[in-house]
Amino acid sequence: MLRRFSCSIALGFALHGAAFAGQACSDTPPRPDSVRMAFNSASDLAAELDKEQPQVALLARVGQDLSKYGLRYSHIAFVLKDPASGNWRTMHLLNECGTAHSAIWKEGLANFFLDDLFSYDSLLIIPSAAGQQKILSKLQDPAQYLALFTPDYNMLAYPFATRYENSNQWVLELLTVMYADNLKIDSREKAQQWLKLMGYEPTTLKLGPMTRLGGRMFRANVAFDDHPNERRFADKIDIVTVVSMTQFMQKIDPAVKLIPIPEPKLTPLPN
Repeated sequence: MLRRFSCSIALGFALHGAAFAGQACSDTPPRPDSVRMAFNSASDLAAELDKEQPQVALLARVGQDLSKYGLRYSHIAFVLKDPASGNWRTMHLLNECGTAHSAIWKEGLANFFLDDLFSYDSLLIIPSAAGQQKILSKLQDPAQYLALFTPDYNMLAYPFATRYENSNQWVLELLTVMYADNLKIDSREKAQQWLKLMGYEPTTLKLGPMTRLGGRMFRANVAFDDHPNERRFADKIDIVTVVSMTQFMQKIDPAVKLIPIPEPKLTPLPN
């Protein structure tokens, strides 16, 4: 089975204080409570989706504790109904665990929460009806959503470069195809030009040289060589985050609705 890593940002190991890195790969079976939380989270989310009945929406989850950086959600996906089964399914870019390669995955809601998350609350992002129609038409055509896919994964990819791509970046760039109306966006370069034109602003993290060195040396899926030197050497690393994406969506689609889904409360199992 292909093992994968999904969070675009994660804290994983220490090097002279702190460093950004990928979540460690492990063959340890998931804990029973984690499985219960994943299925309960999926059930609560499905109930909200059944209530709202979007054609397609976006879904963000909490992979790691990023409160130090003023961030809550780390990873975003599309969520839509499978026409054959009628079940809600996610569609997102996932990194093969421990490598610098990725693929597009389609999976059920419970799987979306089965990655040993820091917290099981989530954020449902529902575009306007017109926005949903645009998004759905593109997600139904592999040629459309693969045109902006780069398998070379970088957890901290620069938002305005095409050398690498991460989970959040793929979703954001694909949204440009959907919202650019009559403009033909058939490459990542064009998508990023449109993002700049429309005023997209990435999140800037302050990462010192030792943090960057540690991430680059010890993780295959972390690189900084696509970031502009003047930004990188000033310890400013610009990345695509869920918060920067939701702010941008509210700008280009003011009718977008944000619905927080609380973490479920587990009842104790009988002895």
